[in-house]
Amino acid sequence: MKQENKNLSLKQDGFFKSLIGSGTIIIQKRDGVKKVLLVKHGEKTVEELKWKFPGGKLLKGWNVKENAIRETKEEIGVKPKIIATNPSVVSLWNQIPESGIEIPEFMILLNYLAEINQEPVAGKEIKKMQWIDIENLPNDCSPNIKPGIEDYKNLINSNLK
Repeated sequence: MKQENKNLSLKQDGFFKSLIGSGTIIIQKRDGVKKVLLVKHGEKTVEELKWKFPGGKLLKGWNVKENAIRETKEEIGVKPKIIATNPSVVSLWNQIPESGIEIPEFMILLNYLAEINQEPVAGKEIKKMQWIDIENLPNDCSPNIKPGIEDYKNLINSNLK
């Protein structure tokens, strides 16, 4: 029996888009300061976009770590080397998604600590790329940036003990 519900609104409670994404947290000492490589990409203007770690949504057939490497290379032109096996994991609920879709989205983001041995070059989808002081992050960062950097600091501190 075919069920018809013409009055169903995508904005009703319980309807949401889900997404799993993976990327890399690349932190290097530059000019004597620890800086993280962040990017802005999307369909909005640069001013409207948030700073993000290089990465993207998990594609069918890829594992999370391979996806993080592939997406990072696409965005910064350099293949990263994963240096920590456990990713920083953050879940986000966006009532009003940055993508502009009309339904809320739930995201699980896994970001691996990585390093690069070449200067990054912004890929075609990247509107802005910048090394930013980890102690002086701008207000327009994605909500997973600060927890990811805290995970990095905790990892570094635990390795020093």
